[in-house]
Amino acid sequence: MHSPAIQPGQSRAPDVSAQTLKQWLDRGQDDNGRPVVMLDTRNSFEVEVGTFAGALDYQLTKFSEFPAAIEVHREDFTGKTVVSFCTGGIRCEKAALHMQNIGIESVYQLDGGILKYFEEVGGAHYNGDCFVFDQRTALNPELKPTAMLQCFGCRAVLTPEEQRSPYYAPGEHCQHCHDRRAAA
Repeated sequence: MHSPAIQPGQSRAPDVSAQTLKQWLDRGQDDNGRPVVMLDTRNSFEVEVGTFAGALDYQLTKFSEFPAAIEVHREDFTGKTVVSFCTGGIRCEKAALHMQNIGIESVYQLDGGILKYFEEVGGAHYNGDCFVFDQRTALNPELKPTAMLQCFGCRAVLTPEEQRSPYYAPGEHCQHCHDRRAAA
């Protein structure tokens, strides 16, 4: 995030457990009656695979864009409880620390991220699957690999339908990048 003040090894952001978050989402508010805002801190291509219902997504192309996006939208969080989340809990902790540092109150990170949420409470309030940075590409709420693949050429996440495109060549390109690859 290019912010030397954010050092999760030295101080932790407050976290919320999967079970507590599910209760808050079931009720539509936290234990103090504040509306809960889910804030996706992942990159846009990850969010396209799945996210929490109603989550804010600032279409980040890289995590270093997060501070500027929050600055533009900081008024969206007034009087609300913000829960930042990511795949495994690293980016959302940094995000929560950043928001605290700039004076946004009532900020939490989802402890263990989406994958721990899936493990502990399943897919309640979550739409889709979760992108992972390994050969599995995406996991469903039962933590089982899905049929999605990632294009070798442009790294786009491809659904089974997209994999049937005539422009998809495993290890080469897909419909999103075949024209750029052919021109190279």
